[in-house]
Amino acid sequence: MVLTYADVGAHIFGEREFDSGEFARRTNNPRAAKILSELLMRGIVARRSRGRYRFLRPSERPDLRAAEWERVRSTILGSPLPMAWDGATAVETWTDGRYKVSPSMYCRVFYIAVPESSVAEWVAYLSRNGISTRARKRVGARVEVRGISPFSPVRVDGEAVISREDVVTLIRGHPGVYADAEALLIDRS
Repeated sequence: MVLTYADVGAHIFGEREFDSGEFARRTNNPRAAKILSELLMRGIVARRSRGRYRFLRPSERPDLRAAEWERVRSTILGSPLPMAWDGATAVETWTDGRYKVSPSMYCRVFYIAVPESSVAEWVAYLSRNGISTRARKRVGARVEVRGISPFSPVRVDGEAVISREDVVTLIRGHPGVYADAEALLIDRS
């Protein structure tokens, strides 16, 4: 397992205040200000005053999951490439968020259907934006891309999604995953 500056700094300083010069000396890193700035953005340290910091206890750190998940969702929706929500994300859309499937409380998987001809473009687009499409990703967010033909999404609340009939088929085909989600589907006709 790899140690990070967050691990090392928390071990060296505990909860006491320190300055960027001491951080540079104790961690032997000449780019202390840059690293502290990154740790500050990630909610691992708090700035107490100009140049003075303190490592936060885990219970004090902000929950950054929602921000990361929203970044991934916005990146998907902001793509110029055609897509439609698929799988569990489509079920969530068709139930107006009342039914959600999550394999972990630390990982959010977004499912999208795209025209078969644009799968490689989508994977490249997601990669350029720092979004994983690999099933090995267990923390953060990842996207499952499925190529379909013919591609004919519908609009639900302004977002492209697979048809209601396709979602019903998905729910009925996986009762262990979706249980009573069909009863929660919203009629958009």
